[in-house]
Amino acid sequence: MKSKIIEVLNPTARPLSVETEIAPRIDDLNGKVIGLLDNGKPNFDIFLDRIEKLLCRRFKIAEIVRASKGGQVGAGAALPLDQMERLLTKCDAVVNGMGD
Repeated sequence: MKSKIIEVLNPTARPLSVETEIAPRIDDLNGKVIGLLDNGKPNFDIFLDRIEKLLCRRFKIAEIVRASKGGQVGAGAALPLDQMERLLTKCDAVVNGMGD
């Protein structure tokens, strides 16, 4: 019986290493505009509701800006450009959930 050779391919890419600077830390949330980004995962909106209540109870938040990935699920889903622009121009900080 002839032996057959099976070629196994590895579809993964090599890791890409990119150096970036960490955003400066905000010393005080009082008077700041905070963005809450819903990643679309089940119950994440409930989690953000709780975060909003806790932040507003602890700090004098100027405004909460909510954004959503428009029904797309997960941290890798694209945020609509109008939502991204709103977060970038209005917010001092944004809470964004990743992972499960």
